[in-house]
Amino acid sequence: MTRALMLGLAWLALMVAPFSEAAAQGDGDNPSSESAPLQQEDRSASAAEEGSLVGDDSPSPSAQESSPSTATVREGDPVMAVPGTGDLSLDDLAPGARIVSDGEPLSMGDAVALAIRNGLDVEVDRYAPLIADAEAGTAWGAYDPLLSGDARYEVLKTPNTFALNPVSQNRDRIRGGGVGVSQLVPYLGATLSARFDGRGTATRSRLQSLDEQFDSSFFVNARIPLLRNLIWNEAWTNVRLSGLASDTAELQFRQALMDNVQATVNRYWALVAARDRVRVTQKSLETARALLDQTKTQYEVGVVSQVEVVEAEAGVANREFELIQAANSFRNEQDLLIEAVYGTKLVASTTLQIVPTEDLQAYRLRPVDAEQSVAKAFTNRPELAVAKTTIQQSEASLKFAKSQRLPQLDAEGRYGYVGISGQGNRQLADFNPGDGIPPVIPGNTSFADGTDDFFSRDGSNNWRVQGIFSVPIPNTAGRRGVDRSRFELQRSKSQLIRLEQRIVLEVRAASRTLLSAAQRIEAAERRRLAAEEQLRAERIRLEHGESTPFEVLQREEDLVEAESQKINALQLFQAAEIALFRSEGTILERHAIEVDAVRAPVR
Repeated sequence: MTRALMLGLAWLALMVAPFSEAAAQGDGDNPSSESAPLQQEDRSASAAEEGSLVGDDSPSPSAQESSPSTATVREGDPVMAVPGTGDLSLDDLAPGARIVSDGEPLSMGDAVALAIRNGLDVEVDRYAPLIADAEAGTAWGAYDPLLSGDARYEVLKTPNTFALNPVSQNRDRIRGGGVGVSQLVPYLGATLSARFDGRGTATRSRLQSLDEQFDSSFFVNARIPLLRNLIWNEAWTNVRLSGLASDTAELQFRQALMDNVQATVNRYWALVAARDRVRVTQKSLETARALLDQTKTQYEVGVVSQVEVVEAEAGVANREFELIQAANSFRNEQDLLIEAVYGTKLVASTTLQIVPTEDLQAYRLRPVDAEQSVAKAFTNRPELAVAKTTIQQSEASLKFAKSQRLPQLDAEGRYGYVGISGQGNRQLADFNPGDGIPPVIPGNTSFADGTDDFFSRDGSNNWRVQGIFSVPIPNTAGRRGVDRSRFELQRSKSQLIRLEQRIVLEVRAASRTLLSAAQRIEAAERRRLAAEEQLRAERIRLEHGESTPFEVLQREEDLVEAESQKINALQLFQAAEIALFRSEGTILERHAIEVDAVRAPVR
């Protein structure tokens, strides 16, 4: 607002106030107006309260003539309150108010360490590598040996159609089972299995030489793919992809850790900057109040007009507004940093206040070499490693797709032994074939006797070799699968190139911003010194009657703006420096953070 506008508003207030007061008195004389006494009482209380806001027990001239619609806070009015934070009232505007109070000292290093240990974001990110590692282990489970077994009891009845067997129905009672083990061979995709089966059969047939008869067998099978699923089969591809996904999760945790450190550092410096802004604003308010008292004294002795008093009061009100805003921002930054470094310790009743031990003024400009920083970024950035891992995953998927495009050609071999033993069938004694030759009843043997000849020359060995071939025509799924995997691989490579280019832009921008921030700090300091000298000179002019309170307030505003500008430049420098370390991928090393030491979940 220009000086002419402020003078115009002050003159308008002086001219309108008598008419407003006369109109109010006229309403008081009208008996039909029931609300007039209450309105007059509100105006009196408002004027008295407004006078107290500027630090004077008696109403100021401008307060006596202010508009009756001005909203004020009177003693006893309810104010909004938050548990643990006190009343959001006018306490911050009291002289000597301790907005920045004593609290828990906290250095930058401690803030970063606490944020990694207590931060909820980091705690959530810690589980991603563990989950990915568990999934990788699950993929290897496809190669676990599979042990299987079964047991059965069965009764079979069939009508007899054999003339030499005198029974009307054949009934076989079968009991038995088997046990086996199978194994999928890693990498090759071959399948190996071995199985032993045993069965006992009791029958009514008089023609069977054994009752009960024990059948046993042991076979070894092998099946290996020669085209489709050779090496790049589903199980091996899942192992490769899940392993790469686990590596990606580790890299992404490192990336999240870097982002968390950067955010914590920025929050720390944001709190320091907010604290400095509160101090600057408090000092500005003290200066404006002292000038208001001086202007009132000069008004009482007739040196200045009432317009100068109004200008000084407007300056105080403006600085009170800025202080309220600065205090609110400071407390918000407190909560953000407390939540970042202490996690769940931030509750509704938290009264903790952090006192940063670092100073924005203690900055140091380091040499910046964009080319060297880009080289570091290409070596250290986890995002690049993730992109390269994605390419490896796409390559594995393409190899699997090419394998699935081939025809199926499997070779299978089977080798084993069979054996028979059992109890002699006594019903053979009643059998008379008519040639006078008595039947031979075998001797009794146990179930184990049937396996005696296994793996020997006398054993009944069996073997089989076969080939299995199949191919879909025209194999649309296989051909389209290869096309899709090839496109995904090309996209992954393009994403890597794009990411490298973005990293170059990030490093160049961070380097340029860091140098620019250092130059801004120097320029802001020169402006601050000039504004400070201009304010001192303007005060001297005011003492000699050559200036006005408004002009002094303008110079003081220039000084506050210059100091705030320097604070912003210092904060920008710190943010640009940590952004450069983040873009280089060296932020963890700069803060001496070992990823392996902070990987384990805390909760």
